[in-house]
Amino acid sequence: MSETRAMPQSKEAEISFSKIGQRLNNVFRFLLRKWWMLLLAMIVGAVLGWLYCLYVGKKYESHCTFTVQGQSASSSLVSSAISLASSLGITSKGGSPTSYDNNFFATLLQSRRIVKETLLQSDLVNHKNDILANHFIHINQLSDSWKDNNRLKNFKFVHSEISGVSRLEDSVLNYIYDNIMKDYLDVVYETSDPFNTATFTSSNYDFSRTMMKRLITNISTYYQREMFSLNNSNLATAERRVDSLGNAIHQLDAKVARLKDNSGSVIKQSGLIDLNAAIRDQSLLNIQYSSAVNNYELAKVTLMTQAPILDVIDDPQFSTEAILPPIILAPISGAVVLLFLVAGFLSLRLFIKETIQKENADEAQLKPELKTAE
Repeated sequence: MSETRAMPQSKEAEISFSKIGQRLNNVFRFLLRKWWMLLLAMIVGAVLGWLYCLYVGKKYESHCTFTVQGQSASSSLVSSAISLASSLGITSKGGSPTSYDNNFFATLLQSRRIVKETLLQSDLVNHKNDILANHFIHINQLSDSWKDNNRLKNFKFVHSEISGVSRLEDSVLNYIYDNIMKDYLDVVYETSDPFNTATFTSSNYDFSRTMMKRLITNISTYYQREMFSLNNSNLATAERRVDSLGNAIHQLDAKVARLKDNSGSVIKQSGLIDLNAAIRDQSLLNIQYSSAVNNYELAKVTLMTQAPILDVIDDPQFSTEAILPPIILAPISGAVVLLFLVAGFLSLRLFIKETIQKENADEAQLKPELKTAE
């Protein structure tokens, strides 16, 4: 019994496979007869792929190569400020000296604060002056994906200071920052290479160039503004200390002169005790004042001459270039994709046509049988 059942099943399998093979053969022959449509589809697909490569797939990379001149002086700069503070009896606000090297600036360039402050600055993109974050939203068509969100519908940045942004603006800024760090900004730093290379990529030429240039400018400004706060604060305190010493000397000079006038008729040496003490204090104060002035002037010279300088080698203004997808791969991909789409459409059309013809044939065959039965 089992052998008898197995034989019909194998025959049914052979019949089904033969039908599938016959159907595929029919489809293949049908497609060969439509060779001109397939060829036309390949040509159109290649043209569409080339147009996509030329217009839609084009990206703009803005490069900036920079280095830090005077890296070894950065630690001595802070050390001199700490030394100045100690010599004048000032408690320094800083800790251990910081090394302002290439790694420092590479990390600073990718920091959330620098990128967000840059996005809140205004500049011209496509002849329109607006906040760079608004340009980013427009270029990447983020508003279209926010249409169903009542809070983000018609959203636009209005504040240009990081301290004045609303909670919603800050949330959108964080979202843009995450996207920029993931897909737009790339910073290459190697300890063996004296140069850092930063690249900003987007689909808009003006935006790529402006963002890269603004980022470099902002890290330099941040360094000068924030990293010199220790030196500037100590110099200001030292200047006040020097002025106070100068005022004390003037007061002591007046006291010495007054005591000399009063001691002119003194016979005993005990009457000159106050005068001698004042002269001794005057001498010590002059030494302190001279030392303070020398340290102050030395610190100013150190601050002006030994400050590390961020040296830009490749300016984004002149190093922004268009990047196209592989010019051969795009047309080939377009031709293959459209070829499969047209072939699939023709095959589906053939299947539907054969199914309808088979149903019509079955109906035509049943009509005589029904008449005979009646």
